[in-house]
Amino acid sequence: MAKLEGQNPLSPASMTIQEPKSRRIDPSAFRRSTILVAEGDRGLRRTLRDVLLGMGFPSIVLASTAAETMRLIVEQRPSVVLLDHKLPGTNGSDGLTLTRRLRRECDPLPIILMTTAPDATLVAAARDAGVNEIVRKPLSMESLVLRLMHVLQVPRRFIRSPGFVGPDRRRLAERRRVIDRRAEMPLPPEQERRQRPSRRSGDERRKPRSA
Repeated sequence: MAKLEGQNPLSPASMTIQEPKSRRIDPSAFRRSTILVAEGDRGLRRTLRDVLLGMGFPSIVLASTAAETMRLIVEQRPSVVLLDHKLPGTNGSDGLTLTRRLRRECDPLPIILMTTAPDATLVAAARDAGVNEIVRKPLSMESLVLRLMHVLQVPRRFIRSPGFVGPDRRRLAERRRVIDRRAEMPLPPEQERRQRPSRRSGDERRKPRSA
């Protein structure tokens, strides 16, 4: 898939985040969907808008702060929110603060969190806050499209309980286990040997003995 040009070019996402299983894209999911892009960086906001419009989404709404995001959620009732983890105006915290507020109001709106550091700690916090999916910055459009289509076409069960309100957490819990396992996994013997420094340079290699 071609790279995007702009102030914040998108590049391949990290493989430490488990990808949703690919499904056939349903064009009708594009035609009836409104995407709210809540991103503090103006260049990336506009780039995402242009790309999503080019993909066929008819309605893209832009927000630059947490307050503007909440207002547009009420006014526009979007189908999905692409939420910047460090969205301005969240009282020095992050986009998870806004997510928790929505979930306290029992709003099942799908939320895809965009972050530069999707480590196991953040994945666990996002899961407990009620985030549906996580995508790493710099973004790859392949990962973003997979997550958009996943939340639009395969919505997870929404849980309302005394201890948690949000989408079924089992998928993000599995993602955290994948990250933990990869962090602890030793290198394969072949790769470990390749990464070891050579004890002798080419000039110091033992020459064959003369006959």
